[in-house]
Amino acid sequence: MQITLDLPDQLAEKLAALPDPRRFVIDLLAESLTGGLSQDEWWVLLEDIEGVAVDTGVTDLAERHDHYLGAI
Repeated sequence: MQITLDLPDQLAEKLAALPDPRRFVIDLLAESLTGGLSQDEWWVLLEDIEGVAVDTGVTDLAERHDHYLGAI
């Protein structure tokens, strides 16, 4: 299965700064589908994504995302 998300640029940039954004989104979706986060809680979390961001030192993630996804 493939899911495509259309996010505002600012939110996408914040999400991309996470060490494993794909896993982060999957975990949030799984938790939400099993009675975890409400829609409002999702937005609060995503709007404050800088609070959970980690500086990985990767400067070319946007350009070489396929390379880094292959490492998962």
